[in-house]
Amino acid sequence: MSDPAEGLSEVARARREQILDAAEAIIAGRGIQRLSLAQIEQRAGMSRGQLTYYFPTKEQILLAVYDRMLRRMIGETRAADGPKPMTGQAWECLQHGLKKHLEPDWPPAPARDLFSLLFTFLAQMGHRADYRKRLSQWYAERRSLLAADIAGSVPEPQASPKAVAALLQGLFHGLDVQLMMDPDAFDRGEMLGLVVRL
Repeated sequence: MSDPAEGLSEVARARREQILDAAEAIIAGRGIQRLSLAQIEQRAGMSRGQLTYYFPTKEQILLAVYDRMLRRMIGETRAADGPKPMTGQAWECLQHGLKKHLEPDWPPAPARDLFSLLFTFLAQMGHRADYRKRLSQWYAERRSLLAADIAGSVPEPQASPKAVAALLQGLFHGLDVQLMMDPDAFDRGEMLGLVVRL
């Protein structure tokens, strides 16, 4: 996943990070509904002109926060123990990922904030082409990585790697949505066993 701040000067990168830090702190502490340019200005200690130079709208800030949170979570996943994607261990990665997503304390606070942003974007996709485009890009990137891992490690898949990747993406997304809304929607151990058997 590429960094949208790539190619910017150190000062511009630092300013963008300052704005995103402020926005993320507001979202984590007060909720996404309390995020406003005025709140970000106050928290980041900058003027409206400075703020809108880097991000002309609140929506662009939300998309940048989402991208940054996502990059951070992907980095943490890659650095954590367990099988790694793109190493010929697609099945092991799937089982490991399912176990993590079905742990009693899942999702952790940063993931809850990320999912809250995702749900906000999903709710607005019919009216916001920029949200739909960014989510579409993110899902396509993830599907592509999953499909490549499947193609490189599953000897005789029963379907195309792209179709299997889309199914797995839908499975994880569906489980996450249910657990966000109702942490007791199902027995997590039973669900893990069911998915592995399927």
